Amino acid sequence: MITTVGSLALVWLGLWGVLTVAVRLLYPLVRPSLMRLHPQNGATLLLLFWAAPATLSLLAASMLYSPVLESWLVRPHCHGDCLQHSPHTNATSVAIAAIVLAGFVVAWLLFSFARQLQEGRHLVRRFEALASERDGYLELESPSPVVFTLGWWNPRVFVSDSLLQQCTAEQLDVILGHEQAHRKRRDNLRLLLMRIFCLFLPSSSRQQVIHDLQIMCEQACDFYAAQKHGAIAVAETLVHVGRLVKEASRPHGSMAFNGGDLALRVRALLDYEARTVLGRWQLLALGMVTVFAMLLVLDPLHHGAEWVIAVLENSGAHLHW
Repeated sequence: MITTVGSLALVWLGLWGVLTVAVRLLYPLVRPSLMRLHPQNGATLLLLFWAAPATLSLLAASMLYSPVLESWLVRPHCHGDCLQHSPHTNATSVAIAAIVLAGFVVAWLLFSFARQLQEGRHLVRRFEALASERDGYLELESPSPVVFTLGWWNPRVFVSDSLLQQCTAEQLDVILGHEQAHRKRRDNLRLLLMRIFCLFLPSSSRQQVIHDLQIMCEQACDFYAAQKHGAIAVAETLVHVGRLVKEASRPHGSMAFNGGDLALRVRALLDYEARTVLGRWQLLALGMVTVFAMLLVLDPLHHGAEWVIAVLENSGAHLHW
């Protein structure tokens, strides 16, 4: 039992590492195409792209150790007998080491996720205590023009009184429409999940990926507001609020209107009508192609896992307990 679980953990971790390297190498090639998509689709596909190493490796390893799928999709071959079998290590120390490592990885991911959830809840409660309830948002007393959305499951929109005083009623409608889109899409939760999936990437790569997702989320909310107010009105509001934030003595890191990447967002709005939203059938077809590809690689994955396990056992590259 221990060797079976350890073998599965070893295959999962090894495949996760290989897929992570492959995804990191492929990202500069697929990034331009993702950025040209409608941001609603681009943000979703970007998150799925970086979730793929952890999730697809676990799914593939589970399929590989499923007796039914293994018997259907892996060609019969012999290792002293000709019975169907999953890749299996006979070295107990290798199995235990793989289980311990997999347990550490899972525990670290869960700890990081829970810690950020808790920090987010504390931040929301802290700002709620300082804010006054308004129709559709909470007003903060602040000399800086800021607007942001906080919270994971039921996000709240915060707007400073300074920003309210320097915006027209139409501009405020645009701003609130943008922030309500963040609430509806739960973009804070998207960004949190991306941080977890990219936790083991180098810092520079992780920051670029998270920044790309944040830009796509902002553009998606800009497009949402443009459906009601028009792309030009949203672009003008972006420029206006960006200028206010830039001129502030202590600009805050508002998720939506902090002036960062302003030109990129305005250009996207000018291209608003040309962006096409992918249909559900197209996304479903993409998912089916991914699953079919996994089924096709199950046989070579089986033999590759056996080779790696044999190398580990024959080289003596294992711990002594």
